[in-house]
Amino acid sequence: MYNEILATLLPVEKPLLADRIKQMGDALEGGISELRWNSENINKFIGNALNIVTVVDELVKKMKENVRKMSEMMEKWNKPLYERKNKAMLAEDVEQMHTAMVGPRIEDIRTNGKEILKLVKDTMESVKPDKTSKSWRQYIDYLNGLVIEGITHGIGGSMSYMLDQLSIKFNKDNMLQPIFDIKVTLECSKVEFEPSIICNDRQNGIRDIINKIVDDFISLSTQMPRLDAPNGDYLNEIKDQFELMGQFQGVTHHLDEIEDATNHFIQ
Repeated sequence: MYNEILATLLPVEKPLLADRIKQMGDALEGGISELRWNSENINKFIGNALNIVTVVDELVKKMKENVRKMSEMMEKWNKPLYERKNKAMLAEDVEQMHTAMVGPRIEDIRTNGKEILKLVKDTMESVKPDKTSKSWRQYIDYLNGLVIEGITHGIGGSMSYMLDQLSIKFNKDNMLQPIFDIKVTLECSKVEFEPSIICNDRQNGIRDIINKIVDDFISLSTQMPRLDAPNGDYLNEIKDQFELMGQFQGVTHHLDEIEDATNHFIQ
């Protein structure tokens, strides 16, 4: 157990348990430097050492189990927050269907955030650190990094799915039905789409709806309170994720292509 503890503890975890590691070392020192298997009182030494190392082993396992549970919850965030039906639908129906679907998913993510906070609290109550110490702050920074990574992957999964759905080539290659059922109208000798492809004042244009869906993806970063500041969120960190920024630009690029293609159709 002693060897496994030292072999599996991460650099950010060891400082938190420095006093326990020293306690284990002190308990085992007699067996290294003085005692033999046939020494007097050997059973007392073994029992004492075993008790001390077992307590630390259980603590380490609890810390790692809590992190594992956090990661498992965040893995579920990778499922896209948008679902496409294999038939063309009116724009308002697409938006309403998405709203009905995404609401419970966002609530699940919010619940996961509360559970993650409980797991961090459980670790804190078990380790009993000085919450102002450098070692505890560094450990929280490590957990914050895991959360940011989980949120990034969650948003990235939804964005990747959306990029495919908006790609003209992907739709043609897979012979998909259109997402939207859109009317072509003639108003005062002018051909127009109803609803519009571009954003409009009523905010019911195709671009408006896609932007609102993408905003729901980004909202994943605001569903969970920060581990280091209960009133904060992770939006600023997500805005700095280079890969996500590239995906956002990809959505804009595909929407521009769709606008160009529909303008060509009107001409």
